[in-house]
Amino acid sequence: MQKQKSRLMRLGALSLSTVALWCVAARAAEPPPSATSPRQESAPEAGPPRLVPEQFSQLFKINDDNPEANVPTAKDRIGNPLEFGYFLQDLLTRAEVAALRKDQAGVIKYYRAVAAAIPEEAKGWSLLCEAYQNAHDPDRAVRACKYAIERKGAELKDYQRYVALMTTKSDELLPEERRDLNEVLGHLDSQPDLAIPAAHLRCETALKMKDAAALAACTTVLAKAAPNDPKTVVFQWSLAVMRGDRDQAAALLGRAEKMGLAAASIDRMSQVSVPGHWWSSPGRGLVGVVIVVVAAVLFGLLLLVMHRRRLASAGRRLAD
Repeated sequence: MQKQKSRLMRLGALSLSTVALWCVAARAAEPPPSATSPRQESAPEAGPPRLVPEQFSQLFKINDDNPEANVPTAKDRIGNPLEFGYFLQDLLTRAEVAALRKDQAGVIKYYRAVAAAIPEEAKGWSLLCEAYQNAHDPDRAVRACKYAIERKGAELKDYQRYVALMTTKSDELLPEERRDLNEVLGHLDSQPDLAIPAAHLRCETALKMKDAAALAACTTVLAKAAPNDPKTVVFQWSLAVMRGDRDQAAALLGRAEKMGLAAASIDRMSQVSVPGHWWSSPGRGLVGVVIVVVAAVLFGLLLLVMHRRRLASAGRRLAD
């Protein structure tokens, strides 16, 4: 818990790590509280125990019913960086306590306050995106993640979470959503040290968009950069399925199994029907045989009728 409490976000030109160190140093330098200090007062004998941690910040008090209500202004936080660092630490601690209590609504309200306190930074929005994702609220999670990746301090995990949220949507992506995704991927492509994770995200996006050309391009990158990565093989298998190449899909499935891919993943892949010709598609073999037989019978009957007509016509000519 103490390690989690030290997590702070950057403040202007000062990094949050520096603010955290200031907070720790300031706390260590404080004289021990007296016996009459409010922090040492024992809880009333009657009533439930306190569930909200005490505050470090003496200047910026948190309204636990609505933490966003008392967020310091930009002027206040710049003028009181140490107290503002304490304030952020208080919000983060409360969010972590709410998480331990399985109070996801509480986690969200405190992270909303963090994002409101440092809106120009990615970290608060990143935490809020994750909180909304854990609360199974994908629409708000997407918006928070989008704010995160548009701000300074965004990390690879923010991009990964954003793409994952977009590509797991149950409905088709809107044109503007496709545009946003392509812009994000374009930004990642410009980072030379992110070639493999960027290719992974491009492949996931291509699968969502059912874009065989884009899937072929990203699997080509992965085949060179990470040929023995199970993810590479799965994406290659997905491309074979999309193309209806049953033999290639079967070969890649066997390779994935030999590489030790999770049994659950192998089972899911094994149950996928590879699109292709109607006579060879799984589950349609019997129907195909029936159709062929019926067609052959009809063709035979047609030939018999034509033969009898020719015989009848020849008989009439002889009778004439």
